[in-house]
This record gives sequence, structure tokens and C-alpha cells, in this order.
Amino acid sequence: MKALAVEQIGAWERNGFLKVENFVDADELAGIRGIMEGLVEQDPPHGNTLIDIDPALADRTDIPRTEKFRALMHAAHASRELLETYTLRPRTLDVVEDLIGPDIVYYTDQTFLKPPGGSGAPAHQDNAYWDVFWSGKGKLSVWLALDDSTMERGCTQFVPGSHRQVLQHDRDFSKDALFGGAVPDLDPDQLDFEVVELKAGDACIHHCEIIHRSGPNVSDHSRRGLVTIYFSGRCTYTDQPSEWFPHRMIPARGHVYPGCVGWYEG
Repeated sequence: MKALAVEQIGAWERNGFLKVENFVDADELAGIRGIMEGLVEQDPPHGNTLIDIDPALADRTDIPRTEKFRALMHAAHASRELLETYTLRPRTLDVVEDLIGPDIVYYTDQTFLKPPGGSGAPAHQDNAYWDVFWSGKGKLSVWLALDDSTMERGCTQFVPGSHRQVLQHDRDFSKDALFGGAVPDLDPDQLDFEVVELKAGDACIHHCEIIHRSGPNVSDHSRRGLVTIYFSGRCTYTDQPSEWFPHRMIPARGHVYPGCVGWYEG
């Protein structure tokens, strides 16, 4: 173990998610916020970044276009500063290594901006998106709060222990679905969700198959969160990534293996 206590790893294995307070300090947080604000202001975003307009705000004429963004993808592929100072920093990778092992590949990131009035996300498992292209269980997300993430602002909610069961998802490519959302056939009212509120600078790390959702932002403040996704270097390719994933994965620590993520010929 490099960063987490035995009790924390036990909670992760039992629940499928783990809250880590003060994951970044005040200076690191300010730097990440500045990078993300700069990328959002580059409308259209830089390089291979992608944006998603919140359907709840799309028709409003009283706010700028950039305040309608609900998500931005691939920030660390557009910002070397973000990649070097946060995505690949030892503190981040030490925590990831304690959970998925020493061979780590950075896949991508999503910044959920969730402005005031922004919509929530239905209950789902992330691996429904990813297992189409990459197989293997060693995948996780590090959800870093750039603002306080409260119930009123639409914080993330998890079903403890639900990472042990894979659900069938119906893929939804409607304009309202976040990046082609995948929604399982389940009744969320029958599930026991745990609300996870975060202070700015805290992180919540979650398993690729934990059922989670978020509510709408009914406050007057944004709820920004940078979600960085890491795969074990033992995960393998099952298909070619879609146009939403135009970049190469970046080996972050340890080894890469032929036929596995992060391995490229030539």
C-alpha cells in the first residue's frame, strides 16, 4: 500500500466507492480550476476535447453558451499542465495503484460542469460505456470536486455493493443523453442510494460497475467535478474506440502489455 489505509481499501472492496478528503490542496485546486476555466472559454474547445450542452439549458437566451456546458471531455489530452500536475502526479497514481494494481493506464477524463439549473444523470454503471471497447474489471474513476458537491447542487449518489453485479444497459443516443448514455433496466426507487457530498478538493473514487446517479442542480452555484479514468494495464481491447475517444491512452505507471490497453505498435 502506498497511499491508503487497510480500512480504506476494505471499504472500497465492500462498497465499490471511497471518499478521500483533501485529495488536492488549495494551490493544486486553484491551478486545476484555472486550467478547466481556460479550456471552457476556448469555445470551441482545444484539440480533441469535446463538449456537451445541457438540454435543460439549451434554449435559454439569457446566459452565454459556455454557461450551458454540462460536460467537457479529454481535458488532460488538451492540457499538458493538467496531465503532468494532476493526472500523472505520484499522489494520484499511488491511490489508484492501491486499488487496481501497479500497471496503470490513463484513459481519459470528463469534467462535469453542472451549472445552476443543470440536469442530473440517471442511474447507470460506467462499464456499460467502456466494456464495448475494453474488457477487464480493473477500471475506476477519480471524481475530484472543483466546487463543493452537495445534495442541492446535484452530488453523486451510489448504491453500496452494487459493483458485484453487471446490469444489462440499453444504450441511448438521443440528444439528451450524456455522451450517448447507457441506462439499465431498473427501478431506482427500489435501490438504496448513499449520498456522497464533497468539499472542494475532496475526491470520491468509484468502481467501474458501481450503480450511481446524480440529481439536478437546484442551487445558484455550479457543481464542477473533474472525473479522471484509469484502467489496469491488463485490460484488453474488444473493439475499436468510437469517434468520441480519438486519442491514445497514456501509460501512467508500471508496464504495458501486447494486446492490452496502452500498447501501441511502432
